[in-house]
Amino acid sequence: MAGKCANRLLASSGLPLIARQMKRLNLSSIWALLAAFKDPLPLPASATAFPFEGAFVKGVDSISWMADNTKKFLGSHSHGPHCWTFLSTATFGKQNKVPQESIPVATAQRVKETMLADVEYALGLPKSSIQTPIFSRVQLWGAALPLNTPNVPCIFDPHGRAGICGDWLQGSSLEAAALSGMALANHASSFSFSCSSFIADYLQSGGQCPDEFAVGLGNEFQPLRGHDIGQFPGLQSEEDINKPQAVQLSA
Repeated sequence: MAGKCANRLLASSGLPLIARQMKRLNLSSIWALLAAFKDPLPLPASATAFPFEGAFVKGVDSISWMADNTKKFLGSHSHGPHCWTFLSTATFGKQNKVPQESIPVATAQRVKETMLADVEYALGLPKSSIQTPIFSRVQLWGAALPLNTPNVPCIFDPHGRAGICGDWLQGSSLEAAALSGMALANHASSFSFSCSSFIADYLQSGGQCPDEFAVGLGNEFQPLRGHDIGQFPGLQSEEDINKPQAVQLSA
């Protein structure tokens, strides 16, 4: 958990040093659109030879990722609705940010229409080529992905005898989250700078000289580079992706 909910919980936790670090975390906002269509989405002629199930979208204002959820089912799926998930760019999320617990109807409608229009543009289709969804819903992911990081495996406060793990401590991926949890749980001995070893030594010391076992409490936060929806090894950074360029789908 991160963002305003985590900050509220930590405010009364008696852990001021950890709470201070959490308040330094900046998070992006991303819109998610689920749309179900009666028929498959039309694809341009260039894509028929190489059909895709998911793609990163470059050079489009409101779309960073699109995926065909129907393809997750085993075997062919020729009957029933065709369900797609579209994720926005962080810039679009920031420009259209509203309270995620109470999204105005007008905002939801505008976001949906803009994202669907940009899906057509990303696919190289004429306007109004995509059929009206038989079901759709948009939701703002208000505390989506970290924009900065202290770059430590975990945070540990020996005075409060508490720690924090999460993807934002070293990146913005599932891998980063798992490695952070392993570090805090004393299972990441492969780290050259592993907070797990510090915690184990601290517990064995009987609590003597606790400041020697503090991890990440004073680390400055640095900007975190990555794609709008997280870090993916082998892909361009968010900085590179956001440069003006021709529309391109990267499956």
